[in-house]
Amino acid sequence: MMDFTYYKPHADVRQAVSSYYDVRIPAEVNDMMRAEIANIRIILSGSCEWELGGERHRFTPGDAILCGPTSAASSIRFAQGTHVFGMAVTPLGWARMFKVGADRMADRIVPLRTLVSPSAVPAFEAMLQASDCDRIKAGDTFFSAMLGDTPSLPHAELDVIADWLADPEPNELSDLLAKTDLSHRQIDRLCRTYFGASPKRLHRKFRALHAANRLTWKDLTDWRDIARTSYYDQSHFIREFKAFNGRTPSEFIQGMHILVRITLKERLQIAHESPFSLIG
Repeated sequence: MMDFTYYKPHADVRQAVSSYYDVRIPAEVNDMMRAEIANIRIILSGSCEWELGGERHRFTPGDAILCGPTSAASSIRFAQGTHVFGMAVTPLGWARMFKVGADRMADRIVPLRTLVSPSAVPAFEAMLQASDCDRIKAGDTFFSAMLGDTPSLPHAELDVIADWLADPEPNELSDLLAKTDLSHRQIDRLCRTYFGASPKRLHRKFRALHAANRLTWKDLTDWRDIARTSYYDQSHFIREFKAFNGRTPSEFIQGMHILVRITLKERLQIAHESPFSLIG
């Protein structure tokens, strides 16, 4: 049905790109993509049609795209024989590689070539032309070229926000504010610039993604086992779960959400620099 494999990036770039993944799809697949962190995707064969942010996009072999952080589930179709090489970009990686705030790219897709720095163009072209056995190394080289000199970034604050989002227990904005000396306005700016949305939207998004993770990783058969007290009631939980994961909890458990369930299972096979990458 789908061959999905994760690979660990080189240690030098692992804070910027949390994982590489290779997806081969022998038969046509129509499914939902859940809300996610930023990704780079290269179409190697076949084609894919993705409806995101009210726009329908179609990608064919040779297309290399940057997908900003998404704030809701979206529909996607892979044609028979599609092969995609992808990379999950962390908030820190976004800040170091791209000169635009993540919120300005939220729910948007642009050609990666338009944001590649001049010094990284040769590495970008080499990555596009790399063979299967050399593609991971080519990706490492590309990201090393893109990162360049380390700018001054609020590393400690970004780590606190990432930890807040990666905690599966109920966490309100007040809990995040208590862990820093920053004001509500400063936290809001950091969340939008590096994570792509306001703290409130991020809290809703990752709370729902955590729920899907637990359903998958614990092989649960009753979604009520993971409905937390942070939701008003069951109907609230179901609405939020579907908004960010693309299916109701019952549909998700029954296996209709093929793409997400496979990726979540495979994602556990490699170590990630931050647990944030396991959720987003």
